[in-house]
Amino acid sequence: MATAKGAAKQAETQVATWGIVMTVREPAQLILANLGWHLGTGASEIHVYFDDPEDLAIPMTAPLAEVRAIRCDDAHWGEIAPSGKRPPTHRRRQGLNANHALARCEVDWLIHLDADEFLVQSRPLAVEMAAVRDLKCELYFPVAERVFRADTPAQTIFDGAFRLCTRTMLRRGDGLDNEEVIFGDQRRFLDYGMLGHSAGKCAVPWNAGFRLGIHWAHLGKTRTRAERFRSASTRLLHFDGLTRLHWLAKLRRYAMYDPAEFNTAAHRQAQVDLAREMADVPGGYARIHAELREASTEQLDRLRAFGLLDDTPFDPAPVLRDVLGYVPDLSAEAFDEALREVMPERTEGLS
Repeated sequence: MATAKGAAKQAETQVATWGIVMTVREPAQLILANLGWHLGTGASEIHVYFDDPEDLAIPMTAPLAEVRAIRCDDAHWGEIAPSGKRPPTHRRRQGLNANHALARCEVDWLIHLDADEFLVQSRPLAVEMAAVRDLKCELYFPVAERVFRADTPAQTIFDGAFRLCTRTMLRRGDGLDNEEVIFGDQRRFLDYGMLGHSAGKCAVPWNAGFRLGIHWAHLGKTRTRAERFRSASTRLLHFDGLTRLHWLAKLRRYAMYDPAEFNTAAHRQAQVDLAREMADVPGGYARIHAELREASTEQLDRLRAFGLLDDTPFDPAPVLRDVLGYVPDLSAEAFDEALREVMPERTEGLS
């Protein structure tokens, strides 16, 4: 791990160390896959805040020396939350944990991720970070979102292709809605082509006065957004719902929040409303999953024609085997079984 004392040496070698912070409440196989992938692709340190302080995955992280597991119990929230109590929304808990880790980390750069987000590099991120440090800004990772292939049943929770974001391609304004031209009736469920978020994620240098947000950074305690440099080396892969059950459980979480405490994005609220409408329709959940998250060959071809599809498969298994010494069960069946154990209140009655 790098410390402030190593800054001069890093400047000479033109590489930087980086780490991750995440707040998790997910099946153990997803958490371990995320940790193993990022440790195997360059992370020097990972801070994992377990939203459930009794999470059964906590002891599974013990063999990974680079992982710091933090139980989010009453003592933890008493230390870092302004109210002294557990914040009611996951977004607020993530933000507090991210900056708690930023103050304690021993790496040059820290990145906030969710457990269902994986960074893929076309060239070493560490080299890019060393160069970008001189810009005094955040390093931004654009997002690509997994889409299932309608004609190819997924064998693992990571199968599929990746739909790319239109955020840097289209400017929204008056007149013709080009996103509707591209996405048709799905437009109201999408944010710049994404069912999840189009904002991407960012990394910040640990000692440069930034406050790390969920998707972007601010300057100190102000509301001023940090300047941004778009990564030329690294993309964020977002698996917004590893399975149909996982996606529906996520929508149920949004539906549970008090609107006064949590501002749900319009496109996500449209998904929540649709799921609510289809709850009592036989096969309704399967239908909306197929319509929004499974793409036919023709739909994939159309996305590809617009330059909005990446067919490169994501298979973390070889990296996980090297780092963990084994590959967790990444089948959809095993994942859903574990999900029901981890989130019984969100998965009850769902299929």
